[in-house]
Amino acid sequence: MSAYRYPSVFLSHGTPMLAFGEDRYQETLLALSNSMPKPKAIISISAHSVSNEDIHILASEKNRIQHDFTGFPVELYDIHYECPGSPALAEQVSGLFSQAGFKVKMERAAPLDHGIWIPLLHLYPKGDVPVVRIILPTGLLPAQILKMGRTLASLREQGFLIVSSGGAVNNLQAIKWSGKSSPGAPWAIQFENWIVESLQSKNVEALMNFEDHPDFQKAHPSPEHFLPILITVGSALPGDEPSVIFKGIEYESLSMLCFSLGLADQTVYH
Repeated sequence: MSAYRYPSVFLSHGTPMLAFGEDRYQETLLALSNSMPKPKAIISISAHSVSNEDIHILASEKNRIQHDFTGFPVELYDIHYECPGSPALAEQVSGLFSQAGFKVKMERAAPLDHGIWIPLLHLYPKGDVPVVRIILPTGLLPAQILKMGRTLASLREQGFLIVSSGGAVNNLQAIKWSGKSSPGAPWAIQFENWIVESLQSKNVEALMNFEDHPDFQKAHPSPEHFLPILITVGSALPGDEPSVIFKGIEYESLSMLCFSLGLADQTVYH
């Protein structure tokens, strides 16, 4: 067992343009990685790699990335990020999920989607931390998604960092590209604030019943960007406290909310 308990982190990843520039969000990700010892590996779950009910686990020796987006500057497609995989960790994760009653499939050559590799550009720019990707099974009930997090939680005390990537508010139809620094739509602000309040009050029941929130359909025309939040919440360990490490709306309808469980230092940017 590691002497250090790694946090479980949720990152809103915004648009692929996150790969460029050095603003407070990118600085926050680098500061986050610098605040802890380098992990043995990262277990990553992204809203852009999904299945129905089976959990697919990537067990590659070396990861490759995918530019799974269109319509952005050509320079974005020239960016590459290489990092190793960890077949041994993938097998360990597979065993944990199987014991917990989940259906598991192993993959050997699937790419990392941009919800994984773009944040990693800023967390670990050298690409020197192995990554094991887990597919998000959107066909499962919220309670089962939460259970996925609980199944992974013990790995945090064995040298591994859990990073779930999605969007606390993710309505692409409502984006205003001229409004990156706008205060955000009122409903987007309200939904982001509700998530933060639920985290701070440890109201897991409210987060599991996210569809009951009056702004949910505006905040999430489809739920896959919200569900990684439940992975992070489910992976809490005794004594964990939530820390909001970034908060704010970009482009009117995209939350950049990032939070962790089990991270001692709290830095909040707006």
